[in-house]
Amino acid sequence: MKKKLFILTTLIISVYAMTACGKGKEEAPASPQEVVQEAEAAQQAAEETVKEAAEAAEPENLLEDFIGDMDLSGSWDDEVSKRASMDVVKNEDGSYDITVHWGGSATETAIWTIHGNYDPEAGMLSYDDGNYSIHTVDDKGNETISGEEKTSGAFMKEGDKLRWQDSKNAEQGLFSKTTE
Repeated sequence: MKKKLFILTTLIISVYAMTACGKGKEEAPASPQEVVQEAEAAQQAAEETVKEAAEAAEPENLLEDFIGDMDLSGSWDDEVSKRASMDVVKNEDGSYDITVHWGGSATETAIWTIHGNYDPEAGMLSYDDGNYSIHTVDDKGNETISGEEKTSGAFMKEGDKLRWQDSKNAEQGLFSKTTE
């Protein structure tokens, strides 16, 4: 990084020096004091440019989007499948009750009910006792529930979104909050 900054500084000073020399050909020759002043001004401008470049190159906290507090409560929609929605309720003890609806067709929906605690240090809510079931509605409006089983998975913070992976669903979901 320091080598790149040195090269950048050298290039910038060279450009300013060439610009100053070019002015000298069109105008009357500059006094030694004016040349020194222009060179110092060019060096100061180069140093400022290098400083700005160095500040822009400072590494960001890469984990910032993936750890920390997050209020999960509210309604969420999946950006990936466009077929899933999630409702999250925060309980008085700080835990969450989550219901995910994943539409398989016009008459069939997979539903997960999940309970867990969000861990801000890990940036996730993991669970191993989720409930999964398939709800099918016939043409008369009667609902049948089948395929009930336990699942495990996690909701992981990604900025202001939640990525979801569950043992029963091969597709990951990326949920964005729609309402508080």
